[in-house]
This record gives sequence, structure tokens and C-alpha cells, in this order.
Amino acid sequence: GVDSTGAVGTVERRGRAAGGSCCGSAVAAAGYVGSVFNGEAKAEDPKDALDAQQYYVGSMLMPYAEQLEKADDKMVELPQALYDAQASLMGRIVGASAGGVAGNGKIAVLGGIQINTPPGFTDYYLPMSFDLYNNKGKKVEALWE
Repeated sequence: GVDSTGAVGTVERRGRAAGGSCCGSAVAAAGYVGSVFNGEAKAEDPKDALDAQQYYVGSMLMPYAEQLEKADDKMVELPQALYDAQASLMGRIVGASAGGVAGNGKIAVLGGIQINTPPGFTDYYLPMSFDLYNNKGKKVEALWE
């Protein structure tokens, strides 16, 4: 997201007096990944079931630790790293489940980045990919590049 001053990674929320991070989960995961990359923390499995989902967000970002830490602006780089991680996960999901599509059915996958903005402005969606897969999980067409 982008706030009313142009800062990336924060946004004013409708109905709230003060702004905050666009995606607290993503920012927390980036902080965790950075602390592991810099040797300030050790990568560990979650100790509480309530932390499991956040743990997996951090785990998915771990391969992008160096990219995030070397970025000129981590909050600008973070959405791209998240997109890349999620695109990889979606590829695995499609590959594992495509066989459930009957006949000559296809699977369309649209991927991108949601950009939240402050009240009074229109939110945006930045499309990054739009691909068509067959029922064997093979990409047969890039519908948009």
C-alpha cells in the first residue's frame, strides 16, 4: 500500500484514526526473515498452533531474505517477493490438483499485487501474470504478459 504522503508499506485505514502497515503479516514475516538472515534469530518451528500460519508466511519468504535485505526500500521489494513466493505455491497447487479437472477443462490463474491506498483514493491491482493450464498442470498459454 501507499499512504497519503507517498510512503510505501503503510496506509491510512478507513474508520481508523491512525494509519499502519498495509499487511501486518507480511511486515512481520519480513522482519523475521531479516533477523534470521542477519544472524539475530534462529529459524524455528512454531511453538503454538496459533502461530503456524505466520510461520509459513515467514518460511515462504525465507528464500528472498537476501533480496529483501539488500533492497533500497524493503517495503517496495516486499510485495514482489511475496508475489514470487505465492506464484510458486500456486504452481504447486495447480500441479497437484489439475487432474481433478474433467475432460479438456483448463485452469486459469490470475496473479498480481493488491495496492491499498488511503481514503478518497482508488485501490489498485497490479496484474503480474494470467496463465492457462491444462488438466495435467502444464501451462499451455500465457494469456497476459
